[in-house]
Amino acid sequence: MITVEQCAEFTGLALNEMVLGAIPSTRHRVLLSSYVLKLWRGPKTVRKMIVAAIRARLDLGMVKESADLVVVLRQFLSDYPEARLEQKLRESPVRKS
Repeated sequence: MITVEQCAEFTGLALNEMVLGAIPSTRHRVLLSSYVLKLWRGPKTVRKMIVAAIRARLDLGMVKESADLVVVLRQFLSDYPEARLEQKLRESPVRKS
């Protein structure tokens, strides 16, 4: 599973939006499978759905549920790397000899 830092980088979530503390379990796998069923919309759309759900639960003060979704998101991004935000290409400085 990807790290929390990688998850933030791949999704645009701030580290303070990523509530930790949930231990991966069968319950998380079941929740993940409900999102996988929506893959026909595209993996990036599913990623956005999970991120939106995390933020919505945080807005409602549902910290435990948000932590559960962070576990789901990390596993989803591990299983479907094509769902990750694309890295911006950085230009390398040109060296002059």
